[in-house]
Amino acid sequence: KGRESMGVDPEAQFHVLAVDDSLIDRKLIERLLRTNVLGASVTTVDSGSKALEVLGLMEDPDISSPASTDKNVS
Repeated sequence: KGRESMGVDPEAQFHVLAVDDSLIDRKLIERLLRTNVLGASVTTVDSGSKALEVLGLMEDPDISSPASTDKNVS
């Protein structure tokens, strides 16, 4: 069966972005995808913000999220 039974071009190249905060899980995901999805290119990152950077969707990686900014309380 494989890709052809799913209506996917068997010559198509896949690039998978896997996001997980656990290094062990990222390595496992990467290994599974590389061995089970022939020709797959795999990129792994440990956070959503890094995933956005990889995808080119984060305008300035130095901008911190509102939740992480320090606020002075008088």
